[in-house]
Amino acid sequence: MTGTVLCFGEMLLRLAAPDRGHLFQDARLDAHFGGAEANVAVALARLGDPAALITTLPRGPVGDAAMETVRAAGVDVSRVGRADGRLGLYFLTPPSGARAAHIVYDRLDSTFALAPSSTYNWSRALDGAA
Repeated sequence: MTGTVLCFGEMLLRLAAPDRGHLFQDARLDAHFGGAEANVAVALARLGDPAALITTLPRGPVGDAAMETVRAAGVDVSRVGRADGRLGLYFLTPPSGARAAHIVYDRLDSTFALAPSSTYNWSRALDGAA
């Protein structure tokens, strides 16, 4: 492949019930940063293909941790914007046996949802894209 695969979308923090349990059945939740586009970028980077993420993350330790998660997997995060605000969340009850997974999203007013298109320098962001 020549060029970088650009993945544009919202990163989220997944809070999941541990051990295939129900949400809030246990006093703890397992946390994982992801989101469809971030997950694709990480998978590509792990396969050796250059990948970059374009998103907006909150300033502060939560946004720092989200960005470090994908950067540590080899994803180019130079196109990630930062803004004041919050990271979108989703709560997962994992599937178990015949029980299907259940997801509840909490994404209202996240930094990504509120980021105007002008947040991104599109000519720079698309430079070198596959």
